Amino acid sequence: MILPQLKTRTRVQHEQAEASLNLMDPLLTRGEYVRVLRHMWTLYVPLEDRLGALLGPANRAALDWPARLKRPLLERDLRDLGSPLPDRALHPDALDFLHAEADAWGAAYVLEGATLGGQLLRRHLHTALDLGNGGAAFYGSYGELVGPRWKAFGAALEARGAADPDPQGFAERAVQAAGRTFALFITPGAAVPAGQPSARPGQVGGAL
Repeated sequence: MILPQLKTRTRVQHEQAEASLNLMDPLLTRGEYVRVLRHMWTLYVPLEDRLGALLGPANRAALDWPARLKRPLLERDLRDLGSPLPDRALHPDALDFLHAEADAWGAAYVLEGATLGGQLLRRHLHTALDLGNGGAAFYGSYGELVGPRWKAFGAALEARGAADPDPQGFAERAVQAAGRTFALFITPGAAVPAGQPSARPGQVGGAL
């Protein structure tokens, strides 16, 4: 089983990324939130392009890949919040660890897992930042389909890993890629001690 390995072996990186984003902080400002969304855009643009190419047509069709893309939602949120798009996205060289299908599944695990806490986080953001009718499309992605789409992703990942000629090798590549993908989400300037998430008082998880 690949999902339990991914969850257990990337827990530290996951916690570090969440602590860095710090979106459940009761003192979160609109400016800090916009900074996070802009950082997300710089990551999702090249990540979604690279993962789509590596997964291939059959996997994209099985996952309904176009419906899972977050770039349009990030761009809608930034527009609603009055922020221009960043001048550039993450350079593709930073994704050199993604060059096989197993790598893509590991990175996709990170992106898909980020949707699970989205509904709780979206409610918090609306209340804390008084967002009104716009600004939280990204963290509200999938809506009521969060559960079904996560289950579909997990089932597809497990089936693909089991069908591989080297299932454990496939799982190992996926785990390594997921860990390195989580590291990309640590926002610039965030102080997160190695192996220990940082948080302000009152913070809970849910950003990733």
